[in-house]
Amino acid sequence: MKIFYLPDLGEGLPDAEIREWLIQEGDEVKVDQPIVSMETAKALVDVPSPYKGKISKLYGNAGDIIKTGNPLVGYDEGDSPKTDAGTVVGSIEVGSKVISESPTGIQPRNTSQSIRVTPAVRSLAKQLNVDLEKITPTGPGGTISVQDVKAAGENSPSLAEGFEPLHGARRSMATIMALAHSTVVPVTLSDDANIHHFDKTEDITLRLIRAIVHASKTEPALNAHFDGKNISHKLFAEVNIGLAVDTPQGLYVPVIKKAESQSREQLRATINSFKQHAKEQNFPKESLQGATITLSNFGVFVGRYANPIVVPPTVAIIGIGKLRDEVVAIEGRAEIQRIMPISLTFDHRAATGGEAARFLAALIEDLQS
Repeated sequence: MKIFYLPDLGEGLPDAEIREWLIQEGDEVKVDQPIVSMETAKALVDVPSPYKGKISKLYGNAGDIIKTGNPLVGYDEGDSPKTDAGTVVGSIEVGSKVISESPTGIQPRNTSQSIRVTPAVRSLAKQLNVDLEKITPTGPGGTISVQDVKAAGENSPSLAEGFEPLHGARRSMATIMALAHSTVVPVTLSDDANIHHFDKTEDITLRLIRAIVHASKTEPALNAHFDGKNISHKLFAEVNIGLAVDTPQGLYVPVIKKAESQSREQLRATINSFKQHAKEQNFPKESLQGATITLSNFGVFVGRYANPIVVPPTVAIIGIGKLRDEVVAIEGRAEIQRIMPISLTFDHRAATGGEAARFLAALIEDLQS
């Protein structure tokens, strides 16, 4: 049987959830024919078939989480001889590949310690939500026994009453935020921009993008990626702004590529397309990759200042609070003017306080110009 392993459907995504199979076991499929709809942290993706042939096995049901690099679909290779593993339940399914972590990502590799398991035991593992690859087999000939699976199931955490597992974007958000919290050293600077000169029809998002581009050119240290393992960073000439988009399904962060080279009309068209993709929950894979800095305009709802989360490998995120009218002193007299609260969170491993302060000052300077 020829196996199709789940490819990386995003930028280093560890897994994806099966939403709907578009084919069934026994179906004949063509190359590039959509075979399954998978939900990742970033979008719904229809995965095409890399092979032509008859589907012999589907690895998982709707709602199952499949790790990147794990088996997804089995294809019939014809009447090739099958080895009977000599068990009372039938032949043992032997996986010739297992998944291992490598510096370049999760890749399948050949190993002498293949998974040996009967269909009945595999079915039990699925019912108990047990990962067979994490079990040390104790059965004859290195097979995984019923007792092995039950023991692993007893040690697996179960959901408390009333709790439901998170899926898709929400599940990934929880994982990514936990990773960011455990690895980033965040510091937040906050200040206000006086935007009284803005026309009532001003497109504030476009002004913010312009200001971020200006600040990134003034202080490049925050428009960057940081590699915590190797203690190294990469500065970018282009400004690729991740724009946090709130949806009922969860948080998506599509990326405005090379914002510094786009016109106002192009930027607005890009943002409008993001809104449409969010509504349809079908962001193209490439639109969710490559951010060098992030913008979160939470003030459209509520809130003045915040501590936005920096998601590696980026170094900084700008949070915009709710605009307000405030009494300010102008040349010794009191005036009511429009104020924009700004929070800048940065990874202090990658940037100094001085660099962050200069970035924020340049951002405000551009907004007030």
